[in-house]
Amino acid sequence: MGNRADRRATAKIARQAMKRAKTPTEGAILRAAAAFAGDGLVGELGPHVSAPDFDETWERLSDDLRDILDADFPDFMVQAYVEAGGGLSEEGATVTRLVLLPVSGPRARVLAFAGDGAEMARLASSLRESGVVPEAGACLVQPGLVLPLAAFAPQATTPGRVRALHDGLVARLSGGEAGKARPPFEPGLEEGPGEEIVFGALAALERVPLGALPGPPTSEEALEAEDMARAAALESWHDSYAAELDGLSLGAPVDWPACAAALAFETLRVAIETARPGTARPDAAPDTLHCGPTSDGASLLACAVFGSVAVGPFAVPAELVWFDADAFFDAAEAYAGALAEHEDDRPVLAALLSRP
Repeated sequence: MGNRADRRATAKIARQAMKRAKTPTEGAILRAAAAFAGDGLVGELGPHVSAPDFDETWERLSDDLRDILDADFPDFMVQAYVEAGGGLSEEGATVTRLVLLPVSGPRARVLAFAGDGAEMARLASSLRESGVVPEAGACLVQPGLVLPLAAFAPQATTPGRVRALHDGLVARLSGGEAGKARPPFEPGLEEGPGEEIVFGALAALERVPLGALPGPPTSEEALEAEDMARAAALESWHDSYAAELDGLSLGAPVDWPACAAALAFETLRVAIETARPGTARPDAAPDTLHCGPTSDGASLLACAVFGSVAVGPFAVPAELVWFDADAFFDAAEAYAGALAEHEDDRPVLAALLSRP
């Protein structure tokens, strides 16, 4: 965000727009924008995402929100998706969170895996047993539903649709008649050539008693300890479950924006490894990964350097990358020996042209 004076000015504009709101939902969205712009406050959108007119109002206000928030609009949009995936039980005793597990592999293998109810139950159990989901909580992975990569584009899936998916999983985990229906999300990953590599996500729900959640860290040491515990739980889950899957790549559970970025990186990784030069080891990662946005901003262009050979260019949808840029570039940095981020795509193309 900008400096304090800029934030105050932006918040004032949002509050003025709020006075002209024609509906309660419009007022709620503008109020949340003012709080976000002024003090970086979050959590204001969550109670309103379930409103029947939320998506229509969000779309109608999007140009105004871009004008008001300027460079902060993308962060506000991301926050809308984060809050759409969370909930609090009516009695306030439990917290629910929609999480997505990025998955890639041959279409037939992905669909068979997701369609196996017993395997989805085993996956949910593995998340609790490894500590990714607190032992006192509950976890459900929806069988038979794979969200395709295209679903993560903002214009394809609105915050209201994300909330509907969350609410459907809450009903299913709670049981009863409402929980027997498949959560409302169409289309899922469709049938097609079985050997084709596809990218998508499994939909899951975490439900945790409020008392089992850790409180806010009181120091940098406490925050570091919490991060280390989370990393250890994820590593345990990966080693005991995900790494054992044959013919599939399954990522750890993340929120909607982070899943969009994770899938964007996965498409890049698979493309790079398909094009890996024959002179490189079969499991070799790039020595350097160059990336930069195209002039129209629609794509992130990348090329990978293996020794004296460069492969590419590879294009990744920018709207998925910017959903959670930190997640994307952290994954890229962990994958390659070195990551070279450029302001445009010219150095990416230059790296290709300077090598055989």
